[in-house]
Amino acid sequence: MISTNITQDKDRVPLKEKLAYGIAGPVDILSVWVLVAVAHNVFNMELLLTPIQVGIILISLRFWDGIADPVMGWISDNTRSRWGRRKPYIIVGAILSALTYPLMWWFPASYDPHQIMLWVIGFGILFYTCFTIWCIPFQSLLMEISPDYDERTRVASYRGIFQSLSGLLVGGCWMLSMLPIFHVDGVASPINGMRWISIIISVVILVLGPLPGIFVKERYYKTLEKDTLRKKDNVFKDIFGVLSCKPFIILCVFIFLFLMSQSFYDTLERYVGTYYVFGGNWDVASKFTFLGTGIFVITNLTMIYFFKHLSVKTEKKKCLFIGTFLICLMPFISILTFTPENPYLQFVGTLLKGAGYAGIWLMVPSMLADAIDFDEEKNGIRREGVFSSLFSWIIKFSFCFGFLLSNPLLEMTGFDAVSGGEQSVAALDNLRIGLFIIPSILFIIAFLSIFRFKLTRKTMESIRLRLESRRGSVNT
Repeated sequence: MISTNITQDKDRVPLKEKLAYGIAGPVDILSVWVLVAVAHNVFNMELLLTPIQVGIILISLRFWDGIADPVMGWISDNTRSRWGRRKPYIIVGAILSALTYPLMWWFPASYDPHQIMLWVIGFGILFYTCFTIWCIPFQSLLMEISPDYDERTRVASYRGIFQSLSGLLVGGCWMLSMLPIFHVDGVASPINGMRWISIIISVVILVLGPLPGIFVKERYYKTLEKDTLRKKDNVFKDIFGVLSCKPFIILCVFIFLFLMSQSFYDTLERYVGTYYVFGGNWDVASKFTFLGTGIFVITNLTMIYFFKHLSVKTEKKKCLFIGTFLICLMPFISILTFTPENPYLQFVGTLLKGAGYAGIWLMVPSMLADAIDFDEEKNGIRREGVFSSLFSWIIKFSFCFGFLLSNPLLEMTGFDAVSGGEQSVAALDNLRIGLFIIPSILFIIAFLSIFRFKLTRKTMESIRLRLESRRGSVNT
């Protein structure tokens, strides 16, 4: 089969469906990463929970995902209804998620740190159970939206654009939560601000979340015979089957190492910036965080366009190499870019992050879809839900596992939230050294793991040809 790098009309996804799928992307970002982005600022810096308590909150919610996500993936794969196997859950899950999201933030003001931790974990589990009902079918839908090697990347780019724009709210939450309208007795209170911001986020979830369930077509469900589409196995057998897929395991190893190192970097970067560069000034630090988010978004949107076209001319794997290499440079230059004398230098790392993230998050979902085709050829069944759920859990767990490890490290540096801007010189030096050494090592290992991924363009074209000769083509 000769590759032309040209997508046939029958494999193209209509613009309406690309937009409907892409515009729901911010639901995924806001539901997970707002809590991660402000957890240390709100719970440690303001409410004086220890870094370990903050880590317990984050890791507890990801542990629950580890149980709920694969179960939901299996349920979605095995659902048979007149509306499809993904769409009903997307609509219902969006409504339930919108109703439960604010509950995490509205604990009584009189609660002590231990009670706050238990409240956030309890209502966080409730919310993330509802969110899983939406999230796993939503992510699975991308895996089956087109059989074409490049069209999958194009659809992922639409989602990437809207998710990048939603990053403005994630990066700006800390600053927005300290606006005068949210002050308590004339004093900035990020937790009070986050309570009202959580209601805004719930409205976004309610409006955008159902759109893929209404407008996006389930192609594989409609095309394949229902009796042969899915051989029902128990959830454990499906999980073990997915874990035997080598390309999938390589992607999991890469994303685990990458996001764990990124979580180390993000945690330490937050404290180095706030307390070393800005002397503990929350107001200035939050504004720089928001400005950095704007720079990140502009860079990210530009590079999404670049990587989308580069991948058509080359390979997804090569684009992933480039994106990961750019990210690897961030910790190496941190000693030079985080300085009180010129705080704007830290935006050099922001530019690298925006560019690198574009390559990584555009390629990885598309490469995951290729791994699912590889599994279908080998085993004769499609199980996008189980694949998506396990990969989603790896993403969330690796990020928060890094946070869990970085929080004890934060305490080992000698940092003390009670001291505010009066941190010791030794503590600040330890923060800077940790920001340089640990993420650098993990990023390099993640970069090297990409070499093991073998699903090239020609390989995927051959797999598609054999699949379609076996079960017919996908009717788009």
